[in-house]
Amino acid sequence: MERDLKKINNEIKSYINEAKANSNSCRNKLINILGKTFSVDLPLENYANIDIELTEKGNIIMRGDLYETTDEIKTFAELETKYNIFKEKADKLLKQKDINSKNIKDINNIFNIIIVIILSIVYLIIGILIVKSIISLQLFTASILIALLSSYLHPNIKARFEQAKNYLKRRFKK
Repeated sequence: MERDLKKINNEIKSYINEAKANSNSCRNKLINILGKTFSVDLPLENYANIDIELTEKGNIIMRGDLYETTDEIKTFAELETKYNIFKEKADKLLKQKDINSKNIKDINNIFNIIIVIILSIVYLIIGILIVKSIISLQLFTASILIALLSSYLHPNIKARFEQAKNYLKRRFKK
């Protein structure tokens, strides 16, 4: 029984570390799920590292403080059942967070590429209009277009081109 409890505590630590890799809020949600599963009121604090240990009676030791359960566990089988419920919820939370963060990053990068394409088309159109206005000797119009091109769009498009280029490099390396 002692060995099984140690294994459960090691698995809880690995779940917390994996959730921490996603974000602090994910880790806090996981701790909240653990507390609700074992009927323990755990404080959600933003410490860099949180060490959690489960006792045989279902109490939780977090950062050296003992938090007692309102629903005392009488057998180890009951503890395992509650732990398995926690495990299912934790796996679901971690899987959901992993997919969402990856999809959001990809969507943002694809959106950036679309903006780069649109800005490039705008650049091209303004460039064509500049050439036409110089040929037709409308120098005032040409100077306004050049000012618009250099002041408003230039810093924005340079950073976006760099982000799009880096994303495409990462994407095609795989």
